Amino acid sequence: MVSSYEKDIKNGLSSQGDLTQKIDFSMMKYLWLANPLGKNKKDSIPKFLRNVELLKNFSDNELRILSKYMHNRKFTEGEIIFRAGEIGIGFYFIFSGTVELSHDELINEISDEKFLTLEEFSYFGELALLQEGNHRTASAIARNKCELVGIFKPDLDNLIIRNPIIAAKLIQSISIALADRLYFLTTEASKMQKRIKQLESR
Repeated sequence: MVSSYEKDIKNGLSSQGDLTQKIDFSMMKYLWLANPLGKNKKDSIPKFLRNVELLKNFSDNELRILSKYMHNRKFTEGEIIFRAGEIGIGFYFIFSGTVELSHDELINEISDEKFLTLEEFSYFGELALLQEGNHRTASAIARNKCELVGIFKPDLDNLIIRNPIIAAKLIQSISIALADRLYFLTTEASKMQKRIKQLESR
C-alpha cells in the first residue's frame, strides 16, 4: 500500500527530497507580498492567507506570525495526503488545485467513493488540531496538482507556548467553523427526519 504524506511526516521519511517546507517571511517581505495595492505576485501565500475566510479576524502581523508555524507543499495528481483511520496531525488550506475526500481507506486515482471535492481557499483536517489522537474519518487525495498550506499539531503546541493570543484566535476560529458546520448538519438532519415522517404517514 502506498504511504500517505501524513504517515511519512510522522515517520520522518522522505523518498523525494523534503516532505514539507516551512514558511518564513521577514516582516517587510510579508507586508509587501500581502499589500492588496502592490503589483507583486497575486497568488502569494500572504495574500492567500488574508483571503481565507477562517482567518478574517487576524491582523496582517498576526497572520505573519502564524505563517511562521505553517508549512507548504506541492502535491502531484493522485498523491495521498492522509488515509481514513490514520491518526491525524495536520490542518490544511488549499492554496491551489483540488482535493477529494473519501470514506474509502484504499483510496486511489480511480476511487468512486468520493463524497466531497474541495477547491482553493477551502480547508480540511481541523479535528487533528483540536482532538488528541484523532483518527481520520476520511481519506484525502490530490485530485490534480495542488499546493497546500498547513499547520501540524506540534507547531500549534509551540504557537500556544510562544504566541498564546494568536493560538487562541486560531483555535476559536476553527471551533466556530466546526460549530457552524454542526448546526447546519443538525438542521439538515432534522429536515430529513420530518420529511421521512411525512412520507411514512402517507
